[in-house]
Amino acid sequence: MKWSPEDIATLFAYTRWASQKTLESVASLSQEEFLLSIGGSFGSVQATLAHLYGADWVWLERWHGRSPQVEPPKAGELERFDVLRNRWQEVQEGQRTFVETVTPARIDEPLTFNFDGQTWTFLLGETLLHVANHGTYHRGQIATLLRQLGKTAVSTDYLHWIHTGGA
Repeated sequence: MKWSPEDIATLFAYTRWASQKTLESVASLSQEEFLLSIGGSFGSVQATLAHLYGADWVWLERWHGRSPQVEPPKAGELERFDVLRNRWQEVQEGQRTFVETVTPARIDEPLTFNFDGQTWTFLLGETLLHVANHGTYHRGQIATLLRQLGKTAVSTDYLHWIHTGGA
């Protein structure tokens, strides 16, 4: 399937909305609940959010042609919700700005990067779709963790975003 720059921009607008809704759900947690290891891929809500932030940061760097030489902050450096939220929102704003500059030709350009000692090459468009899909996967995990903590997770379904007009 061929994705247009407009399709990608729409997908990232949805992703920012869904991430914001997830952060709103998480904001009601106490610090203890935020850090509590209860299962899942990363153990806690905090560690899962830190992973999402870190992945988004790494990909944004790669899209700008910078193969990061430094690691993003580790989960332990982002133990306060407000710090993690603010840093992630800055990265998401960088994603928005980047996505708005993508042209049809650019979507089909190769992007080469190093990961785990290997060199990988994908089309830029493929990596953009990967990042959006990655966020959806982990937001679902956060919803499960919130429910395990007895909290309510707000719907972040794509059709809900369309129905509400992104509200």
